Amino acid sequence: MIRILCCFWVAITLFCSCSHNGRNYSFLLHPVDSFLTYALDSDVKMPLFIRTCTSSDGKEYLYFQNSYLPELLIYDVHNGSLVNKNVFEVEGSNAVKGGFLNGFMMSDCEHIYIAGLADCNLYETDTTGYIKKRMNYAVTSDGYKPVGCFKENGTFQFLNGKLYLTQSLNWQLGEEVMEKSSLLCCIDTLSGNTTSLPIAFPAIDEHLVRGAASSLVSEYKCCFDGHRFVYSFAYMDDLLVVDPIACSVEYKQGKSQYVDNIQCPSYQGGDDQVMQRQICESPSYGNILYDSDNEIYYRIVYIPQEVEAGVEALTLLRSGRKQFSIQIFDKQLTMIGEHVFPPYTYNSRLCFVTKGKLYISTNHVMNPDYSDDMLSFQMFELVDKAEGIR
Repeated sequence: MIRILCCFWVAITLFCSCSHNGRNYSFLLHPVDSFLTYALDSDVKMPLFIRTCTSSDGKEYLYFQNSYLPELLIYDVHNGSLVNKNVFEVEGSNAVKGGFLNGFMMSDCEHIYIAGLADCNLYETDTTGYIKKRMNYAVTSDGYKPVGCFKENGTFQFLNGKLYLTQSLNWQLGEEVMEKSSLLCCIDTLSGNTTSLPIAFPAIDEHLVRGAASSLVSEYKCCFDGHRFVYSFAYMDDLLVVDPIACSVEYKQGKSQYVDNIQCPSYQGGDDQVMQRQICESPSYGNILYDSDNEIYYRIVYIPQEVEAGVEALTLLRSGRKQFSIQIFDKQLTMIGEHVFPPYTYNSRLCFVTKGKLYISTNHVMNPDYSDDMLSFQMFELVDKAEGIR
């Protein structure tokens, strides 16, 4: 019954989203009564984000870190089975020094890359936990000192024998943090040389950057489409597109029809719960995903909402927000659709694309069906109003 109601409400909001503000988009998202589920053992925490990969033999995996522990859980995307639970050493000769936090990427079961917390080493390992290789990225060939790689998504990406590392604002640069922080660094996996790309962060309000909201205003998610990195900054309407080979930057219009004015919450200390509630209620942009089968991009939008009294803001942030929409962009990054989802139903932090279908988790903490024992995703199909389901 819950699944039927979810589909009903999503269909209603989808219809409304198509006609909002008179915009007539050509693409829709259609909910399907089809779910992928993954059982979680009692010692496994609900993930804050997930990743997927496809190995050279075509097998698809879903993987995530178990809370802040040095553990990676790897599942078969389609049959839901637990393929492996990696527990990494944090001390000794075969250790990921200091453990890790968010900074990891898996290309297949034989190639897992982890950024250690205690050093600027990138560790190459596999499902046995054996450390095959250490690549140090503490200093680039031109003297730049990269920051640790701890972004939630898009942390590492291979291209032409080089491993690209996404970066945060580099506070080691002091007063020149905005002018000289690099968005990308890369490691030549053959020579071991590290270089920084001359690609700076977009212009950000200087007051906010140096204030208490600095970690928010510079926050972003990104995806890689095989050639380009596409960045979704939390408090910027436009998408930033980076070609790492040409070292070129382009901006694409990405303003949501449900966001009138995007502005980072201004916070000068005090009660953290006040700040958390401001974040929950203020509009911002979230994750961005690439669907290679349909050559489509999906971007999360956190639309402005009033959160009811009694709802804990931090808990809500762990499930995304109260309500969100998803923008749909074509391969030229032109927006061709936007879909609003019902409140307190889906966890926007947990979503992925496989075989041309978008899957969004129903593990929102306010969802009546929420369970700590099962990670569940509902399928959404991309629909061209002129041609039907893709």
